[in-house]
Amino acid sequence: MIKGILGAVPVGDSYPVRLMGVINLSRESFYKGSVAGPHEALALATAMQEEGADIIDLGAVSTAPGSPAISESLERERLFPALRNILENLDITVSVDTQRSGIDADALSLGADCINDVSGLSDPGMAASVAGHDGSLIIMATRQKAGDLLDMGEIISILGERARAAVSGGVGQDKISVDPGIGKWIPEKTPAHDLAILSGMQRLRALGRPVVAALSRKSFIGQRLNKPDPFQRLSGTLAATAIAVYLGAHIVRTHDIAATRDTIAMAQAIRGRSARSSDEEMEVEVLGYLGQGEDMAEILRRTEVDERGYGTICKKSSFRILSVRGLSSMEAIIIKQEMLARGGDAAIPKLALRCDPRPEEVLIFGTTYQISGLVKNLSSQPFRLSSLAERIAEAVAMIDSPELYR
Repeated sequence: MIKGILGAVPVGDSYPVRLMGVINLSRESFYKGSVAGPHEALALATAMQEEGADIIDLGAVSTAPGSPAISESLERERLFPALRNILENLDITVSVDTQRSGIDADALSLGADCINDVSGLSDPGMAASVAGHDGSLIIMATRQKAGDLLDMGEIISILGERARAAVSGGVGQDKISVDPGIGKWIPEKTPAHDLAILSGMQRLRALGRPVVAALSRKSFIGQRLNKPDPFQRLSGTLAATAIAVYLGAHIVRTHDIAATRDTIAMAQAIRGRSARSSDEEMEVEVLGYLGQGEDMAEILRRTEVDERGYGTICKKSSFRILSVRGLSSMEAIIIKQEMLARGGDAAIPKLALRCDPRPEEVLIFGTTYQISGLVKNLSSQPFRLSSLAERIAEAVAMIDSPELYR
């Protein structure tokens, strides 16, 4: 289960998807509807809070393609009057969109809660600065230039690397969120790249961190819908946002709080909760699955397979990935041996082989045929193994349960 915190706002699977309102203090920003001067920013932030924003994201440097580079002194001149005004007059979590550790240190010292770094920690002092102020951190997928990654495999790899670097720099793991970097950040990035990243957003769960979806009125929406004016892209933005939330986004960065709120609520309701079962000592969660027996049975009928083979083939064609938390080292080793004996597998911590006394997490990989065999064998075992069998069976059975949508 993914969980974290952004400022004072808890984020993750067990919480409502959070709304982050965008305020740009840079006149170069691509969407003029979000641009505000130092004195207008407070009024815009107030309106966003009244419409349901959980977080305000304040930035003074445009990252739109072709935007001119600005000095740190100009960024300060734009940012800090507006930031002070909002912090002094509103009780709301504030994120600052900056790539400079000097800016971030002063912003966090004033009372900002989070740094949104689209450069993916290109400033070597950023992580230590955020850690020194006990701030939260959003890391966007970047190798050399902001948003320059074109493939979800690369995005996951780089974000994992940068998140680990942030933890090494002192940032609490629970304070880190990730952003895949959708948008026309570099000339090579096409709408097809952005759509592929959005379609694969569920893969970001592998990172175990809350996911930020920053899609609002971006160019890939305009190009697909033939809407060159960002003011015409709201309906396309809401459709993309619904998909992002359904695929696991925990925070939505948007220019349109009121219009986005119901879209998010409905998409999260359809997404439901993950299938899991727990007691006071152990938890089993379904991380992923492919195939359902009933569906395969219909395919087998269509292809005129002998009905006598339906039961076994259906069980062998459905694959499950389970996370089991709270096991002892010995229990982890038993699970590994049981799954290998059935042709499946289990990933266990290397310290389990040294009988580390801490509770372990084990990943189980197998077909429903293999997992049902595991459950059957564990059910007759002593100690906590029979209870574990119940947890596994219950979690797997919940995959299609209406209980996940209550």
